[in-house]
Amino acid sequence: MDQPLNPTDRQHWKAHPGIRNAYRTLVPLANNSPWSPALGPAHLPWLFMKNPPPNWPRPTVPDVWIIYRTNPVISHWDSDTVAELLTTFPFIVAFAYTPDETNWFADVLLPEATDIESLQLYRIGGTKYQEQFWKHMGVALRQPAVDPPVDARDITWIAKELCKRVGLYDTFIAALNKGRGTTIPLKGAHYDFTLSPDEDVSVEEIWDRVCRAATMSLSGGQEEHGLEWFKERGAFFVPFSEKKWFLHTYMVEKGLRYELPYQERIMRAGAELANRLHEHGITWWDLQLEEYQALPTWKDFPDIWARIAEVFGKRPEDYELWLVTSRSMQYSWGSNVGIPLMADVAHNVLGHFGVMLNRQTAHKLGIRDGDWVWVESPIRRVRGRAVVREGVHPNVVLTIQQFGHWVTPVAREFQVPNLNQLAPLHLALTDATGSGADVVRVRVYRAEPPRNGQEAGVGETVVSLSERAVTV
Repeated sequence: MDQPLNPTDRQHWKAHPGIRNAYRTLVPLANNSPWSPALGPAHLPWLFMKNPPPNWPRPTVPDVWIIYRTNPVISHWDSDTVAELLTTFPFIVAFAYTPDETNWFADVLLPEATDIESLQLYRIGGTKYQEQFWKHMGVALRQPAVDPPVDARDITWIAKELCKRVGLYDTFIAALNKGRGTTIPLKGAHYDFTLSPDEDVSVEEIWDRVCRAATMSLSGGQEEHGLEWFKERGAFFVPFSEKKWFLHTYMVEKGLRYELPYQERIMRAGAELANRLHEHGITWWDLQLEEYQALPTWKDFPDIWARIAEVFGKRPEDYELWLVTSRSMQYSWGSNVGIPLMADVAHNVLGHFGVMLNRQTAHKLGIRDGDWVWVESPIRRVRGRAVVREGVHPNVVLTIQQFGHWVTPVAREFQVPNLNQLAPLHLALTDATGSGADVVRVRVYRAEPPRNGQEAGVGETVVSLSERAVTV
């Protein structure tokens, strides 16, 4: 129920960013929790590596960059710029199952035990912002079903060894004791299973302590079960009251009142943040500061994305369609795009592997179902096959988000473009929380089929790098 803000008073405001996205400096609303770094403006470091704004430190090129289960060359806005900047990183290490567009730049590829080869205790049930209406809550064990076919290591072992070898083992153990990475503190009102930094603990010992802490915490100190118990039974649950499905019950229990719509605290934080930034000569965040209002006002959001064309010397009226995206159920977060079986299933979903257009819009543009088309934004164009449908708004173009690959096996054969290839990096598209939106103004027109050996879906830049330089 608590929403602490990052401090904005002169004494406590963090003037010098401790992380590249500077969430504690620029975004009071992000708080300072373990999740906060993911909530900050993560695209600003990429943007500022090329064009640092006045009175702001230029993000440095990392000496070593470690990639784990992520592919920002596909998942990040203006993905060509991300790929270009990776060529300047002196040393990249990637944990990899298959080649992909980001680990293609890596100097070292390391195997990691997959989910069916490794150990983890994870939470199930309860009530969260994504899910409701569970009648039980608890934890379940994921344990190795097969041995790794190569000398792969469990990520818990990898994290422990990295910390030990660079002198951070004490910090690693302290984090585990607090529940970081496991969500379960090893010390509570009814138990104490804390680890000692003087002991080189094994992966099994770590998860045994987590199992015991979890069961004691859930049972109110009545039941304690270790790793061997979970290996036999798999999970541990306790009842979850239906009263906890509803916020009102909690409000009454805690004696809290519902907050008024008038957000005076937000307005005050914005005013203080403006003072701090202006004291350091930072005015390029002023557009974001306008959002710190006690009551929200109407804003012409479509005009923001239309006018961005002018930054790149283009006319907004030339880009009349809205490119939006959708998440694929078959491909989840995009981490399984290299699995052929997923493609077999996804081909049964109408429109999954194409550029979806409204039938009337396609007719006006002279486009038929199955035609190759260019989708062009103010910075770049990409090619894909048209899928003509009635179920798309006449002013909208739709593509599935997880594709646009040119290295990843299987996925590179799909010939499906990605909105991220067309989305510009720009401060004007960044809100007060450092977020943006997956939407781009585009135009669509017929294209010639890709030539032999040419990947479809890979973009062609329609403005030079110097023209893409952003004034902030």
